[in-house]
Amino acid sequence: MPRADVVVIGAGLAGLSCAAELAAGGARVCVAAAGYASTHWTHGGVDVAAPAAAKTSREGVTTLAAVDGHPYAWLAGSLDAAIAAHRTRMETAAIGVVGTIDDPLVAIPTAIGALRPAAILPAAQAPALRPWGGDGLLLVGIGRYRDAWASYAARNLRASAWADGPREVRAVEVDLPDLAELNNLNAPSLARRFDDAAWRARALRTIAARIPVGAWRIGLPAVLGVEAHAAVLEEARSALGHDVVELPSLPPSVPGMRLAAALERQILAADGRVQVGFDVVEVERDRRRIIAIHTEAASRTLRLVADAFVLATGGIGGTGVRAHPDGRLEERVLGLPVAAPPRDRWFSEDPLVPHPLEAAGIVVDDVHRPVGDDRMPLLDNVRVIGSALAGMRYLSERCGDGVALASAHHVASSLARPAVAA
Repeated sequence: MPRADVVVIGAGLAGLSCAAELAAGGARVCVAAAGYASTHWTHGGVDVAAPAAAKTSREGVTTLAAVDGHPYAWLAGSLDAAIAAHRTRMETAAIGVVGTIDDPLVAIPTAIGALRPAAILPAAQAPALRPWGGDGLLLVGIGRYRDAWASYAARNLRASAWADGPREVRAVEVDLPDLAELNNLNAPSLARRFDDAAWRARALRTIAARIPVGAWRIGLPAVLGVEAHAAVLEEARSALGHDVVELPSLPPSVPGMRLAAALERQILAADGRVQVGFDVVEVERDRRRIIAIHTEAASRTLRLVADAFVLATGGIGGTGVRAHPDGRLEERVLGLPVAAPPRDRWFSEDPLVPHPLEAAGIVVDDVHRPVGDDRMPLLDNVRVIGSALAGMRYLSERCGDGVALASAHHVASSLARPAVAA
C-alpha cells in the first residue's frame, strides 16, 4: 500500500509541474493518471495570456485578472515565480525556454500556415520570435510524412496579413533515407529516427542539399529528437548553416512529449512515483477528507494513501468533466460540482466563437480547495489546479499554460507549509 504526502491526480502540465516542485522540496509524491494529457496535444510552449488587444502577456494577465472569477484574479502574483521555476526545470532538461511575460506577443507561423501569438517558447521554436529583418522562411516538408504539408503552409502564409514577417516564404519537400519501409510515419517515429546519430547525419545532409542560396530560417516539423533533442538541434543548426525553427504539427506533439518526459524524470529523480495508464476507480472518504484513492492495476486495484490530494484532471476539453442527462456537470474522479452555464446555453449557433462551456470548471477558495454554493470547502485536503478551475477560457484567452503553472506553484508552495497542509 503506497503512502505519500501528496497524491497528484493527472499528468498534464499542471499536475506534473506541481508534483515536480513538491518532490524537489522533499515531499513524498505520487502521480496517478489515466493517461498523458494536454502536453501531448499542444505545442510545448507557455501560453500565459493573449486576450484581444493585449500587446504582452503581462498586459493580458492584467486584463484577465480584472474578470470576476478568473483564476488570474488570485494567481497573478504567483506567475513570475512559477515561470521562473518552469524555466529552471526545462533548462535542467536541456530543452530551454526563451522569452518572458513582458516581451511583445509576436505572430509566429504554425504547421498549417496560420499565425498565432506567442512570447515564451522552447528554444527549438524560439527563432520565430526574433524580428525577421531580411530573412526568409523556408518550410521543409518530409516525403511520406502527412501531418505537415510545407507547400500548403507556405501558400497560406504568403496569403496572410503577416506584418513584419519574413521577406519570402518558400517550401521544399525532401525524401529522407530509409523511411519507405515505415507504414505509419508520424511525428514520434520521425523524432526517434533523429535520435539516431548516424541516421540524422544522413538526413541533415539531404535537407542541406535542398536549401537555396540566401538568408533563411529553416522551418522543420517538430521532430528533432525526443531523447537526444539538444544534440539534434545543435547538429541541425550546424549542418544546415541556418537557424532552425520547429513547427509543431498534428498530435501527438513531440515538444509536448519532451516536456512531459522531462518533468517525469525530475519527479522520479526526487524519489517520487509516477503511475500513468490506470484510472481512479474508487475513492475512500472520511467526512470532508479523502483518505485514499484506488487505481486500476494488473490483477487488483492499487490503494494510494496520502495526507493531501491535488486534482489536475483537466476541464471540459479533456476527460476531467462529465455531463448528466439532466444538464448537470460533474468532475469525474471525486464527484465535485462543476460551475457552468445552464443546459440551454451549452451550444452556440456560431461554430467560430468560443464555446459557452469553455469556462466551466470547479470553484475554489484562496488555497484551491473546492467549494460549494455557500463558498465553504467541500473537501479539506483536496486542491484543484490547471484547466479544471472555473472562470477562464483557456483556449480563446490563451491562458491555459500560465494558469497551469501558476496554480501548480501556488498549491505546491501552500502544501509545503505544514500548517496549511494540515
